[in-house]
Amino acid sequence: MSIDITWGRGDGAASVTTVAELDATLSSVAQDHPERLPYCVTLVAPSGADFPVMLDICVGHPQRSFVYHVGADGSSAWGYEPDLEAGPPFTFDYAGTPTDAWPERTRVSNASAREAARQFLTSDGQRPSALAWEILD
Repeated sequence: MSIDITWGRGDGAASVTTVAELDATLSSVAQDHPERLPYCVTLVAPSGADFPVMLDICVGHPQRSFVYHVGADGSSAWGYEPDLEAGPPFTFDYAGTPTDAWPERTRVSNASAREAARQFLTSDGQRPSALAWEILD
């Protein structure tokens, strides 16, 4: 499967089909822009559904990330690691807009966010099993 990846406001876009391409793209985003805010990176899987199937992760913060998933049925959820406390407050780039991360939403390590992105790619956009999920109503 191929997924589209975007970050910043026109800063970047890529299409990837393999885990190696995904990892390389995410590493490039994190390493090529150390002077900037961490990015919210959006991964979009193709679907015939009314809602875009997507996963947002934070890339570029030295310690924490967040993970947000929207399914084909329009359901959405925040990912978290049950044993990880709320993270420090920080600001990230959301489509070119500085946005404050809610500490309770940053209960995700960078490694777990990357694993969730890999699972999203290899499962045709399904909600990754790498994390526990808080389903939103």
